[in-house]
Amino acid sequence: MAEQQWHMKKQVDVAHIITTVALLVSGLWFLSDLDKRISINSKLIEQVQAQRNEDQRRIEKRLDSIDSKLDALLKAK
Repeated sequence: MAEQQWHMKKQVDVAHIITTVALLVSGLWFLSDLDKRISINSKLIEQVQAQRNEDQRRIEKRLDSIDSKLDALLKAK
């Protein structure tokens, strides 16, 4: 029996080229979409941080009001 050796054809099929191009296009498309999602998330994070800062200021103002009312009640006794 003749021993079969491993060999590689030197031809390139059209299907391989189409598959490679499809993979490259889909990879670029995914990265582009990923960049858009990162940008949107970054904007949302900035909005949440601004909202948090506003809420913190509102809470501090409300606590100051409560403190002044409590001080007034304690002085009245």
